[in-house]
Amino acid sequence: SAAGSMLGSRPGASSEVFPDEDHPISASNEDIDYDGELNVSAWYAMVDTPLSETVSMVAGVRFESTEISTIVDPEAGARWLDPNGIGIQETLEPGEADVFFEQDDVLPALGLTYQPIGPLTFRASWAETVARQTFKELTPVLVYEYSGGPVFSGNPDLQMSNLTNYDLRADYTPREGSFFSLSWFHKDIENPIEYVQKANPFVYTTAANYPDGEMSGYEIEVRQDLDRFAEGLEGLSIGANATIIDSEVTLPADEAQILEDQLAPEPTRDATNAPEYLYNLYVTYEHERTAISLFYTVQGDTLLAGAGAKTGSIGYVPDVYQEDYGTLNLVISRQIGKHFRLKFEAKNLTDPDIETVYRSEFIGGDVTKSSYSAGREFSISLSANL
Repeated sequence: SAAGSMLGSRPGASSEVFPDEDHPISASNEDIDYDGELNVSAWYAMVDTPLSETVSMVAGVRFESTEISTIVDPEAGARWLDPNGIGIQETLEPGEADVFFEQDDVLPALGLTYQPIGPLTFRASWAETVARQTFKELTPVLVYEYSGGPVFSGNPDLQMSNLTNYDLRADYTPREGSFFSLSWFHKDIENPIEYVQKANPFVYTTAANYPDGEMSGYEIEVRQDLDRFAEGLEGLSIGANATIIDSEVTLPADEAQILEDQLAPEPTRDATNAPEYLYNLYVTYEHERTAISLFYTVQGDTLLAGAGAKTGSIGYVPDVYQEDYGTLNLVISRQIGKHFRLKFEAKNLTDPDIETVYRSEFIGGDVTKSSYSAGREFSISLSANL
């Protein structure tokens, strides 16, 4: 189960400081709870066979059935945000925002492997997959992490996305402990699930299906054990990988027209939650019962929510991007006896500032929307394998 708060505010805050602003904020003590259920059943058939001494093939098909439901249980007097743009509704009748979604899919896949010499392998694959909605994305309940923070409201009409995936990869292992890889990928997406801002009756973010989209990019990976360079470095290895991503989605005609009316045309834009790049550097050490891993990850600029506007008024809201930032994580684990493992994790050790900005060629340079630090996180766990 999950709960979402309806319209609320910090008592005597923004509404008193800016009494003439058209930002309706009203106190509410009523909540909306909802129960979500996801059932996925599938079966598949697969063939893995050599075609020659150097070429092998894997082919198959997956039959998949998806059922998603959310049952909304509002308290008396709770209000909700109609996803069709009508605005805030005074009452939420039983069943009015419930979701009962079903879809069956036939998902074929084909992969070829070519190994001309022992250390060199080429791979090519084609596959159809799906991306499902989350409960948060389906339920029209106002969700925010803190009072006065950015508001998200789901869309009960949201559909699943269908993806066609193409991948090419080359792996080279010149010797034990050395690994090099280069790959290319491309995805054609039907009904991509995108996050977009709405401005009726206030600015909030929701999920919507766009007509189509695509994503492509390259990935490079290098990994090397260090014991071949000097004595005493057994168990120590370093590695790095980099992914460059280029994405684009097509806006629905009505949204594109609204933005054009605001003199900010945007027929296509980046896909949401797809960073421009990902860089990873890592060092690992394994010796007898102890394992230590140190990871540094850099995530490039990422679109969080697409531009929006209020029909028939001056209410343009530019794209919201999260700027690039890096994180440093440490994991130390120790096997204790035959059945227990003790693990220590330290996440986000550098604790960088995470900044979001409004970005559009029609407003000039970036304008800061928020800046915060997530804080460091430490944990100790003990697991048993009996």
